Amino acid sequence: MALAGCMMQACNMDEENYTTTTPEIFATTPEKVDALVACAFVDRTVFLINERWYAQEYSTDEMICPTKTSGDWYDGGNYARMHYHQWTTNESIIRSTYNGVMQGVSRTNEALSFLDRIDLGKLGLDDKYKEQKVAQLHTLLGWFYMRGLDYFGGLPLYIGNDHGIRGRATALETFRFIENLFKEGIEKLPKKEAGQAQDGFLTKGAAATMLAELYFNAVPYIGEEHFTEAETLCRDIINGVYGPYDIDPDWHGIFGFDNDKSPEMIWTAPSEYNHPKYGQFSWWWQRSMPKNCRVYFDNTYVAAGQNGFCLAPSKNPMGKLYTMVNPEIKLGGPYGKLHRKDLRKENYRYKGNKKYAGMFLAGPLAGPNGDPVMGNKEDLGKQVNLIDQMYQYTKYPNPDENTPSTILAVDESCGIRLVKFPIPNDAEKTLTWNADFPGIRLAEVYYMLAECRLRAGQPKEAAALINKVRSRYFEVRDGNPAPDTMDMYRMADEWMIEFLGEGRRRTDLIRMGYFVHEPWWDHVPSHNEDLNRYPIPHNALSANNLLKQNPGYDDEGNGILTPEER
Repeated sequence: MALAGCMMQACNMDEENYTTTTPEIFATTPEKVDALVACAFVDRTVFLINERWYAQEYSTDEMICPTKTSGDWYDGGNYARMHYHQWTTNESIIRSTYNGVMQGVSRTNEALSFLDRIDLGKLGLDDKYKEQKVAQLHTLLGWFYMRGLDYFGGLPLYIGNDHGIRGRATALETFRFIENLFKEGIEKLPKKEAGQAQDGFLTKGAAATMLAELYFNAVPYIGEEHFTEAETLCRDIINGVYGPYDIDPDWHGIFGFDNDKSPEMIWTAPSEYNHPKYGQFSWWWQRSMPKNCRVYFDNTYVAAGQNGFCLAPSKNPMGKLYTMVNPEIKLGGPYGKLHRKDLRKENYRYKGNKKYAGMFLAGPLAGPNGDPVMGNKEDLGKQVNLIDQMYQYTKYPNPDENTPSTILAVDESCGIRLVKFPIPNDAEKTLTWNADFPGIRLAEVYYMLAECRLRAGQPKEAAALINKVRSRYFEVRDGNPAPDTMDMYRMADEWMIEFLGEGRRRTDLIRMGYFVHEPWWDHVPSHNEDLNRYPIPHNALSANNLLKQNPGYDDEGNGILTPEER
């Protein structure tokens, strides 16, 4: 309610104009103080989508945004450069990501400053109230900085009223800063109560999981191993030390319309029909789905699809799995790595009353009444038939081993689409966007612990943890359980499948040493570890001459330095 209040207070101009007000004037009730704090969390919601998501997904083996034969989605080569790891310091995706990090930091610190300026005692709010709100904002600040550390390395550090232009702290200084904020959150935030729904605010469990994430990725962040500390936190979270959480036995529970009530949710980003601008997946729908897909979903309320991003292909133009015909390719191909009996692999179909099946769009598409979804570019006059391959099938109707397959030239029906969160039909359109984004869920804790056990030489323990989560995706038994002899490649596959499209793939590949060292479809590894961090954008360097560029990039916006220039 506070998050919604923040949105409404900022937009409702009928009763009173707040465009030039101050916190002291605005915050006349406890609810308005809550709204000021909640505004920082709205920034976190916006941060999770668009360019920040692209930076985590398009540079990996998981998601692509291919250029269509018609020329759609070339967009100056942005998405191809991300896929080929050829980005520049002028890249719009990277620029927006850096700005998103620093804007989140700024908005959170602004809220901290507001709290200091308001006489809370006059509103009947005591020191305990302020301590709780400060702990919320400090933990949120740590989260923004951890995202920035992940993308860029060390950053300028600010907290509360601390202002002024400054240079970047080292990665280690940034890591310690974040670590202390999360430890404060573990100490001062409230513990989740049994049966309590997630409302977008933070708890001890969320702070503990964030600290586990920080330790888990410490090697790429600061060159130090902290897997032991991560494992301890994960075990405590699973054992209920920081609140009652459990793996949801029904996979619909973690992605469905009421997923804020799932026992697995540790921290969500709220989303709802009443605020379509903030609906978590309005952009996803529009930029991914086939252009006439509203026929399939029996829904006219949402915008038409733009036929953009999709899953990276599992198969070559002749229909053979890349992992079978090319032993060097071990990563990617998410749809092909889902077992045929996995309940998620069904085509998505809304059944009414919040019930739905499947998580993908594949094959010939038709609406619930059999009306075909028609193409309008290469498939003009034909039914859309989504394939798990990337090539120009209109130009090469009989593909062979010489048929080109690149991100720069594919036809309209190429690419399996992910329907991660359900879309209702028009009859129940008020459910649209009501699934919250599961920013942190308990499955992540299980997977972190599994990887820690695998790294410790205990693959059997790792497999048991993975299979506890996997079992919910099968009616009778798992068709492809993680084996007791599982290796790190299987671990990488499990991360990909469980968290497909949740905006974390790049982080996992970097931690596992695969991001710049492994091939995948239409991607040759650079073996350049400077690419594990994105460059500081050229416009940020121009605005603050105290900032220094990351190793391996120039300061003029021309991109990656050659080996001779480094």
